[in-house]
Amino acid sequence: VFRGRIMFPIFDGSGRVVAFSGRILEDDPKAPKYLNSPETVLFNKSETLYGLDKAKLDIRKKDYSILVEGQLDILMCHQAGFSNTVASSGTAFTVEHLQKLQRLSNRLTLAFDSDKAGFAAANKSAVLALSLGMEVKIVEMPKGTDPAELILNNIDGWKEALRNSKHLIDFYLDALLAEGHDKRVLAKEVEKKVLPYIGMLGSAIEQSHFISQV
Repeated sequence: VFRGRIMFPIFDGSGRVVAFSGRILEDDPKAPKYLNSPETVLFNKSETLYGLDKAKLDIRKKDYSILVEGQLDILMCHQAGFSNTVASSGTAFTVEHLQKLQRLSNRLTLAFDSDKAGFAAANKSAVLALSLGMEVKIVEMPKGTDPAELILNNIDGWKEALRNSKHLIDFYLDALLAEGHDKRVLAKEVEKKVLPYIGMLGSAIEQSHFISQV
């Protein structure tokens, strides 16, 4: 099943191995990038966050978690000293994943690939996190990179991207402004793509802050 893949043991919150994940060595469009063990009594992929057993103390200490997509991303983050990082093991993020993080800190930073798939995954995770009342920031990755590549090739670029991470609403507002729409189109785009997020915010003070910004 795992032929031609790098193997990563998956640990539960207490550091016990409960499953395995294999990342393909040579990209093949017909095969999934990540392949996990089947679900068992011990391994529920909608609840298991890769690296949480090693990240939980640092998440509490720094009071925020960094969420990435793949095992190589999280390994490079931990290696570079960002040990408050967790990953989804190649599965979609769920409410259960986010609730586990929320118990440690209400602040969440998403650092996904800069491609369309990464953007869509970040968006879905952000909506879930906002609905739980979490504070969500997004790291703007340079085009064509993922966290592992950026850390490997330009650690200062990664630190700067993390430092400049923006609140989800600021991120989308800035992205729309950068597209150069005329005022009427811009207003429509903001109504469609930004106002729903403001509506999800649990705090009336936060809502009024972002409404005045819009």
